[in-house]
Amino acid sequence: MKKTLIALAAVAATSAAFAQSSVTMFGIVDLGITSIDQGDVRTTSVSNEGQASNRLGFRGVEDLGGGMKASFWLEGGFLADTGVGAGGGGGFAFNRKATLGLSGGFGEIRLGRDYTPTFYNHSAYTVFGTNGLGNSVNTFTTLGSGSTTTVRADNAVSYFTPNFGGFQAQVMVSAKESSASNTPNEYAGVRVVYNAGPLSASLATASEGSSIQTESYKRTNLGATYDFGMAKLWLFYVNGKFGALKSNQYALGVTAPVGPGTVKASYLKSDFDNTANGATHVTIGYDYPLSKRTVVYGVFSRVANDGASTFSVNGLSGTGTLGTVTAGGNSTGYGVGIRHSF
Repeated sequence: MKKTLIALAAVAATSAAFAQSSVTMFGIVDLGITSIDQGDVRTTSVSNEGQASNRLGFRGVEDLGGGMKASFWLEGGFLADTGVGAGGGGGFAFNRKATLGLSGGFGEIRLGRDYTPTFYNHSAYTVFGTNGLGNSVNTFTTLGSGSTTTVRADNAVSYFTPNFGGFQAQVMVSAKESSASNTPNEYAGVRVVYNAGPLSASLATASEGSSIQTESYKRTNLGATYDFGMAKLWLFYVNGKFGALKSNQYALGVTAPVGPGTVKASYLKSDFDNTANGATHVTIGYDYPLSKRTVVYGVFSRVANDGASTFSVNGLSGTGTLGTVTAGGNSTGYGVGIRHSF
């Protein structure tokens, strides 16, 4: 009996070791001081996320054997200047990402709240990404569609292909879970990426839901970067359509190592409906790494509006606590900050 029990214990221990999962806690804290001048009002504040979104998360992988793996990702945002969670009601929630997936030789199937394929290009192919004064989305609009999938989609099912010689694709469909003909969270999109050597390029397109329930918002974007060594070139273009309304955004950027850090510059131009409405957004910055995990940075940004547009460097248009951006007016901001990842 004793030998049998020892043998069973050994089998159980072996099975447990085979099915072990690894869990990692991670996060980013990004805080700075920002001064914004718009509508004849200058406001200086301790600001969040000048370069990256504050987050706390947990991710894990379990080896199922035979090349199969199960994985999860739970990630929530927070406001580091007050400690308040960025979830609903101000409490902490896994509002940034909450997914569960299976992967293997076939690729990966992923379920839950996740980034949309069309958002990835906004973030990956613009110099200042989607944070801070140089945020590429600051002069971007869904043309009044009310779509809520600019960044993420709930109730999503995604499929990622394996990597074929640098090529990979993603398909996402989100369930609207409603009897309405069209809902803000409805999404169907695809993204194709090529990464090899100094070149990275991607094309994404999607049909996105609308709260108006008469039309779908259509978005297509194309991005590319090429690393020359002495400098990296960034290119990005996005086209949006909602009924008869149309928008375009063009972005050109460059980054280059200078001294111990990196110089960054970006030029974005947005126009709407082939009218005088639009904006020009110019940003320059410098990153100085204190370590692999900690970076201090400085940035200057200016949005010049055309026609009736009222875009701002803080991403809020029209009247607000930072002053009113009048039609065709300007918004200027500068700031310094520190970003730490763990």
